Amino acid sequence: MGLWEGLRHWARAGYPSESDLGGQIQYAVDSRELGLSDYLSIPAVFRARQLIISIVAQLEPVAFRDGYPLAVQPMVLTRPAPEITRQEYLAQLVGSLVDHGTAVLWQPATGRGADGRAEVSVVLPFDEVHVEWSDSSRLSRRVHWAERELVVGRDVLLVTIGRKPGELVGVSPLRAMEDALARILTAEIYAGDWFETGAVPSVTLKYDGTLTDAGADNVKAKWVENHRDHSPAVLPKGWDLKETGTDPGSSQLLETRKYGDLQVARGLGIFPAELLLAELGGSSLTYQNVAEALMTFARVTLQPVYIAPIEEALSDLLPGTQAVRMNTSELERLGTSGRWNAYATGLGAGFITPEQVDRWEGWQRDAPLPIPPPFAPTPAAPEAPAGIRAPEPSSAPAPLGGFHV
Repeated sequence: MGLWEGLRHWARAGYPSESDLGGQIQYAVDSRELGLSDYLSIPAVFRARQLIISIVAQLEPVAFRDGYPLAVQPMVLTRPAPEITRQEYLAQLVGSLVDHGTAVLWQPATGRGADGRAEVSVVLPFDEVHVEWSDSSRLSRRVHWAERELVVGRDVLLVTIGRKPGELVGVSPLRAMEDALARILTAEIYAGDWFETGAVPSVTLKYDGTLTDAGADNVKAKWVENHRDHSPAVLPKGWDLKETGTDPGSSQLLETRKYGDLQVARGLGIFPAELLLAELGGSSLTYQNVAEALMTFARVTLQPVYIAPIEEALSDLLPGTQAVRMNTSELERLGTSGRWNAYATGLGAGFITPEQVDRWEGWQRDAPLPIPPPFAPTPAAPEAPAGIRAPEPSSAPAPLGGFHV
């Protein structure tokens, strides 16, 4: 029986002692006492969740017909929910998928156009939604929220990831790797508390004789009192001083925590793992290839796991002749040098025109540049003709307006 299997058995028999941190964590896992807030206290998990949500939320959903984007995009895509931005709507949708494996999109009857199509879509708080089977066939589902019964496909859409046949809702990746997160949480808590509760003294006083408990307590109290200011110590015969050898790096489980970061990266599909902003060793990620790293991450994780089901769900809100695709150009944005090299290639091959480059860059090649005229010095006053004496300057103050009359 392995360590964790033993802790599981012990946890079922009764609550572990306060000194058994691992047993307490496993007991909490088995009894479902650990939840999202516990896992988000792990820095790598918080960062991974933030990364997934923020990247997908910045993408623009675009409606296409016959392979071409619509000239006027539907309202349900440009501003899906009242009082929040499209980015916040997408963030709520993706966050629900990460946290619960399911997002519930409500299209209220009051938010529909003349054709009956939804113009408003709201992400419902999953914890307040109850999903159940409509009948014993387990082929259709019904949703209850805020004392309403909502019809799936008409009033609500259920967007899921990891949903298996016969299951009501999807599976959160955090729940899927729950046991691994419990071990990582154990290491994080232990490392965080080590300096406070590690019970490792800074020095050890060794006596070659025999001391009673009371005598040892007196010696300890006297030592602490006399050396609070780190003054030098003079030891009498029979006493020896030894500095306790501790390795903070090992004590704080730095290698174990790095391994935990890698486990989080694997479980949540963060590739390359350096996107967690953790020093994992052997990293080759540089500022020059961050854009390539983001596109790799989008292709191996975001697109198949999150973007694809979101595109299908949003397409269901539009007529059957239209489909939604997320515009990933934000992830492919090049720097100045990269853009100009791409323009040179396109112009040379003839598949882009100078006018297109002007539009993409925001240039107006034929418009006059708003350059101010050069500074002209104030001309000197003309000299008075010969024989005419110039008036003496008046010492009286000029009236309002700066003119003398």
